[in-house]
Order: sequence, then structure tokens, then C-alpha cells
Amino acid sequence: MAIMMGAFLMVPAMSSVSAEEAAAPAAATANADANGDVTIDVSLPYKYTSTRYGYSIMCPTQPNVVPASLFDETAKGDILIFEGNVDDVKKAWIVLINAYDEGEIPANAGSVSDDERKTILDNFANKHVLTNTRVVEVAENVYGIYGVTPKELQVDTNGDGTFDDTITAESQMVQTYLPGEFGGHFMISLIDSPEISVPGVATYNAGLTTFKQWPTSEYQEFLELSKLPKKKKK
Repeated sequence: MAIMMGAFLMVPAMSSVSAEEAAAPAAATANADANGDVTIDVSLPYKYTSTRYGYSIMCPTQPNVVPASLFDETAKGDILIFEGNVDDVKKAWIVLINAYDEGEIPANAGSVSDDERKTILDNFANKHVLTNTRVVEVAENVYGIYGVTPKELQVDTNGDGTFDDTITAESQMVQTYLPGEFGGHFMISLIDSPEISVPGVATYNAGLTTFKQWPTSEYQEFLELSKLPKKKKK
């Protein structure tokens, strides 16, 4: 599966998505059917720590870690590949730093009114091209936004600001945007090819609950540099 993290200008098309029943973050088991008769046991024996970007997360196996910039030169973070390879990623988690702006996910997102929450989610979904968004508690009193990338996308193919075509994505991704303990604005995404599966989502959800940010000088330096005014291209 080819990873496309940045291409065209995209918004969700008005259509349903096949992954709309992706569950919110949960413990290490997940119901596999509507009746709850079958549970999936999730094992996360391997702890991956990124000293460069200052985070750790428990994983189902030791991942092959490649820079996210291999697929999008503007991306800062890692791709943790559990199955497949760089040319054909089957199962992986993408961890990006500085993935959203300050204020996009208010600290009190879990306690705001329904109308306020809807405004937060609508604005976030439009900016980050997501559907089925919801506010989730990723740690005690720590809230993030969980959503699914759309199956169909309207695109501006010639850069004139008008959406002139609709494309169907090869696959969808579950994405969670969450704050770190030391000010990080992270995004953790599930790649589960050829389509999102219940075991894949269960493992991903369990992994989310183990995510930790650690203070690193390199990450803090990146945050400071990102606040500097950008130079205008001549």
C-alpha cells in the first residue's frame, strides 16, 4: 500500500465510509461483534521509545521504524511498521509531532456543552480531512480527537482553488490527535491494509492508552523553531 500523507487539496466528499464503526480508545480487549460474544486479546509486549521525538508507546511487535519524511517531506515523526516494508506497508502506526495547532483541542474538550463540542469537532474535521470525529479521553482528564479518513475525497487537481474531481482512497486510516504531557501536539494513525480490521483497531486503541511524551531537547528545539516567522519564498 502506498502511503499518501500530503497530496492535492482535499475535503471529505458527501458519502458514507466503510470504517465508520471504528471504536474509540479502549482497554486491551475489544468486542468483535455487536453482541459482545467474542473478545480480542491484545498483547503489547514491546516498548518503543523515540529519543529524537520524545515519546514512547507499547507495540504488538518490534517495529521497523522509518522517518515519516520518506513519504511526506514536511512530516516530522516516525512510521512504525509491523507488517510489510517501506514499499508495501500492510500494518503500521504513524506518529507525528506538532500535528495540530495550539487551541484546536481545548483542555476542557471533555466537559464542554454539546454545541461547543460539535463546533470543535466540525472545525477540526474540516481542517484535518476527517469524518466520524469524536472527543475521547486518552488518559485521565486528557482529551484528544479521534476520527477516520474519508473513503471519497473531493480534490483540486490544478491548484485553482476549485474542487473539480472526486477520488476514492485506496484505504482508510484511523487517526487520533492528542496532547502530550510536555506540550506536544501528536497524531497517531493506524494503517491496516487492505482495510481496517477489528483486531487492528483493538490493538491500536490499546496502544493509544500507553502513549507517553518525554522531554527531549531536540523536540523542544523543533517547537521553538516552528514558532519563528516563516521566510517568504522569492
